[in-house]
Amino acid sequence: MTNGGGLMMGNCGCDRRGFFGHAFGCGAWVAIALTAGTATARQSQARTLTDPVVTSAFARIEKLADGVWAVISTPFAPDGGRGDRTTLSNGGIIAGRDGVLVVEGFNTPAGGAWLSDQALALTGRRPTHVVATHYHLDHVGGLSGFRRGADGPELLMTAQTGALSAQRNGLPRPVEGSPFAKAAPVLLPTLIVPEGEAVLDLGGRTVRLVARTGHTDSDVTVELDDPRVIFGGDLLWNGIFPNYVDADPVKLSAAVRAVLADPATLVVPGHGSLSNAADLSPYLGVLDAVEAAARRAHAAGMTVEKAASAFTLPPGLGAWTLFSAGFYTNAFKAWYRVLG
Repeated sequence: MTNGGGLMMGNCGCDRRGFFGHAFGCGAWVAIALTAGTATARQSQARTLTDPVVTSAFARIEKLADGVWAVISTPFAPDGGRGDRTTLSNGGIIAGRDGVLVVEGFNTPAGGAWLSDQALALTGRRPTHVVATHYHLDHVGGLSGFRRGADGPELLMTAQTGALSAQRNGLPRPVEGSPFAKAAPVLLPTLIVPEGEAVLDLGGRTVRLVARTGHTDSDVTVELDDPRVIFGGDLLWNGIFPNYVDADPVKLSAAVRAVLADPATLVVPGHGSLSNAADLSPYLGVLDAVEAAARRAHAAGMTVEKAASAFTLPPGLGAWTLFSAGFYTNAFKAWYRVLG
């Protein structure tokens, strides 16, 4: 089934345009505050597979194919400390004959506005659609920046991502253990991505929106078959230790393995540098190392805090930057929720 925006709905067989609509306006507020990284952060954000076509203080844009670009945020300073986090997350721009899709709403309204300007410069038009892979603020906090007065792109999320954004991003204070601590406006969806898979027809280019879970209760990967590219959201991280704060680690591991099944796939992770799927085996090693350590610690009766403080990644996995010292604790909390 296809609506006027070219979205062909998947397994649910319905188009629930306007779910939440503008009833919430743009009054949901929250923000992400992440501490400075270490010197190894430079490595996690510096590697490129192609020459950037745009470079700013906070992100670069790499061309993957005609009409397809990756947006790679560079949130660490040259000394490895905290840098400019206008965009913070990675994302992308995908252009067809009839429409332009931006992947992610990014961290701030200024970041969203910058992406809108870059889409215009690269494709000749502003975004017609923006898809958020999940509800965390570094992926939705900039949605208002895509608007030009009363005009703006269709905003795509799953129903659960919209509900989670309304519930969690509207809180006056962060949930304990969450990295959210500052305020910025958040918009909610105008189009719903169904469970299963949906296809967005941009005119001469189709994009698959695949609903998954693991990083949160509702994630979306944005996938192209020609060229084979996956924008993985925060299911995928490269060189930066993942955020488990809302994760189901069992589902996360399964989702990551499914996304990386084809080693030739070009992968845009939620954070870190562009990569081929085959080269993300260290990330699988990180997930496995966390699981093994959590299971051992839980069986030994260790507290989450003690287990997290004792944890180190195997040296063979390379350097993995921490956005926050609490990310190890979040990882062990996630596994302890599973282990009971």
